Order: sequence, then C-alpha cells, then structure tokens
Amino acid sequence: MIDRRRRALLVGIAGLPLAGLPGCGNEPRFTEVGFSVFGQLWTLRFADTPADQVTAAVQSAEAIVEPLYRRLHPWRDSELTRLNHQLAAHGEATASPAIRELIQAARPVFEASGGRFDPTIGGLIALWGFHRNGGNVDDAAITPPAEAALDDWLDDAPSLDDVRIDGEQVITANPRVQFDFNALAEGFAAARVLNAIESLGVTDCLLDSGGDLYTLGRAGGRDWQLGIRDPRGEGVLGGLALSGRHALCSSGDYERRLTYRGERYGHIIDPLTARPARHNTGTTVLGRPPTVADGAATALMLLSPDEAGDFARQLGLDGTLLVTENGSAWRDAGMQSAMTAAPSGRPIDWHTL
Repeated sequence: MIDRRRRALLVGIAGLPLAGLPGCGNEPRFTEVGFSVFGQLWTLRFADTPADQVTAAVQSAEAIVEPLYRRLHPWRDSELTRLNHQLAAHGEATASPAIRELIQAARPVFEASGGRFDPTIGGLIALWGFHRNGGNVDDAAITPPAEAALDDWLDDAPSLDDVRIDGEQVITANPRVQFDFNALAEGFAAARVLNAIESLGVTDCLLDSGGDLYTLGRAGGRDWQLGIRDPRGEGVLGGLALSGRHALCSSGDYERRLTYRGERYGHIIDPLTARPARHNTGTTVLGRPPTVADGAATALMLLSPDEAGDFARQLGLDGTLLVTENGSAWRDAGMQSAMTAAPSGRPIDWHTL
C-alpha cells in the first residue's frame, strides 16, 4: 500500500540462515537486500544466487516499484490523480496501459465480493480522512464524517459498473468515480518485479513488499518456510511451506485507523454502507496471481465467514483464512491443507469456510 508502514502478518520462520552469510555444509547461501518506497520497506531474499544477478535484480525491482507508486499515488499529484480530475470534469480520460490493466484486474474481485471491493471509491476514502499523511491519521485532527454526509454519498455512489474502457479511454457517466488502487498496487508491482527478476535468470527468491510475501522457486534445497501471525497479537496461527510462484497476502484493521470518542474506525470502507468494515480483524489469502491475491485479502475484510467461502471459490484462490472481530478463526480446505501447526503448539479452534 502507498504511504504507510504496517505490522506484517506474514513472516519467514523456521530458522532460515542470516542474509548474506554462507550456510554450513549443504545449507543454501541467502542474500537479503531491501529498499524503501514512500516509507515502506521492500525486501528480496535470494537463495544461492550469484552476486551480479542479485545486484541486477534489486536494481530492476527498485526501478519498477518506485516510479509505479508515484504514478498511482491517490492524492498527491500523479498520473492517477490527473486521470481522476479528467473523469470528474469530462467523463472520460486517456489512461496508461498500467491503469487500464488495474481496472481490469479489479473486475473479478469486485464481482466476487458483490461490489464490496471497489477501486472507484477514492472520494469516500478521502471523506473518511484516510487520504492524509498516508492514512496515519492524527486522532486530534480528524473526526469521522457526519452521518448525513455518508448518506448523501450513498445516494449517488460510484461503482466499477459505472466504468468502461474503450481502447485507451476510460469512460464514466458518474463524476464521483475516483480511482484508488492502494488495495491492488502492491500485488501489481510484485507481479512485475517477479517477471523482471526471472528474466534476469533469478530462480529462487522471496519477495516481501512490506507485509505481503511472494515466492519464486525454493529456499535452496527446501521450500520457503513462512508463518501467519495472529492479527490479535497472540503469536503465530500456523506455518506454510511453499515453492514455485505463490502470493501470500494479508489485510487487517491494525493497518490504519482512527479512534474518536472511544470508538475505533478501520481504514477499509464498505462501499455498500459507506462505513468501515466490521466483520474481521485480519485476513490472509494464498493465491497465484499477485494482484488478485492482494485485492482478495482486502475484500475479505468486508465479508462474513458465510460469504467468504463462495468468494474464494469464485476467484479460484488456493487458500483463505480470516479472524473475526470476536476472535473466531476460520479457514477453507485449501488453507487447511497448506498450513502446518503453529510453532508454539498453541491449540486453535478452527472453523471451516
């Protein structure tokens, strides 16, 4: 996500060797290099990769992520804000291939979620005050919108169904359409990074985009050992061993929020109510296309356990997990099959999606 630091729910576990140090015997050699974009740390961990390939891969990754984030910034002057201004003023605008691809990538998540995942609600996110200081809001400076303002927004709320693409043109009849791709940007950038470093000959890498994890190949002679933290801060829910290309993405109400008069408001807003999500405290998705997995983790924050299973099946996700506000832990058969027990051995009462 753009302009925020977040507490990662997804972590490397199981005693991987320190970055840059040779392993003992048959242990792989890991090299870990990171760079910061808008205050968010991206890290690449390579296994048994020559130094020249590491250097080229990191340079390529940084050259992809930083310019892309600048172009997609939802409130500072950017390609995206200029497009939003054109849509509001004229109902159409010329869009770059990247923006058109993001709109198209959002469509299946929008449809599977029944419209709860919608990248056209940038105006509503701004109304809640999350387009300030990266969403790290100052409780003393921001109060929630008035109920009347939210109801007014709902009277003519934008929707992805209001948008169509004709060649290079994005067209809408609703002047309230304002794109915000924060829920897709990391996955979109990660997919481009993985493609680029593969083209440079890198075969084994773990990419951490500041909380979401993307695997390529293996950790030397074994799978990448990853863990899913409990969003309530109570240790690790379980581990996963992954090889090949996978996306493991998370979302949670801990990421950005404000507290007003004792009530906590999360940053993930339901377009159907214009109010913050209230179902879940954290979600995790295991999938293949990084952009879809990234968006799906956010969309799940807006869905009840009764809705989550069908949502995951419609998108063809490999695994889905969520923890509700009352602390109930849910996962589908795919996530159950992929996960190992929590290292702490703490028993978890899992419900099935």
